[in-house]
Amino acid sequence: MAEQYSLEAQLRTVIGKQVKALRRENLVPAVIYGAGGEPVHITCAYRPLEIVLQKSGATHLINVTVDGGKHTALVREVQRDKIKRTIQHVDFLRVDLSKKLRADVPIVLVGEPKLSSDLQLTHNIQSIEVECLPTDIPDHIEVNVSQLLTLGAQITVNDLAGYKGVEFLSDPQEVIARVDSLETSGTEEDMAAEPSAVTLEPEVIEKGKKEEADF
Repeated sequence: MAEQYSLEAQLRTVIGKQVKALRRENLVPAVIYGAGGEPVHITCAYRPLEIVLQKSGATHLINVTVDGGKHTALVREVQRDKIKRTIQHVDFLRVDLSKKLRADVPIVLVGEPKLSSDLQLTHNIQSIEVECLPTDIPDHIEVNVSQLLTLGAQITVNDLAGYKGVEFLSDPQEVIARVDSLETSGTEEDMAAEPSAVTLEPEVIEKGKKEEADF
């Protein structure tokens, strides 16, 4: 079972633009919704929340304790200030541990192929959609690219080793990594169209700040 984290929270009645006052007190408004009950509006102390988000990402379960009750959840969305990048609001998805769910799991490339100077390794997709029990969600999917040595060599979703209890839902023919020629990606248009070659570390997808009334 993957590691789980704990977080203390308090119920809140303040919503809308009034949540600005909470933030001035170093509290973050949040909501828990999903399986097993109605949405619960909460506040969390900023620093403990920040630490838990850094450790849990979007794939680890968090046990959120609110007034003595426990909600087992995943982080679904983190909204940050567009300039300061401070946490503004968090959505937690309450889960049923006995029911499968779908999640996007980051891909991490490992190994370093020894390529000639006219070739490059392209990382085409950053995550894979999976279906499994909440306790079986992988931290990330490791893809060893050390054996991709020639032009056109590639690894697809179908080439991945299986994870117990985890079903890959992404297109089996989707290319994860491929060896391309540098000559084919030399123009600005080609470079703009090429997928990023940077490895995505497991993290929560962050979006811009929502309207205050949504909180």
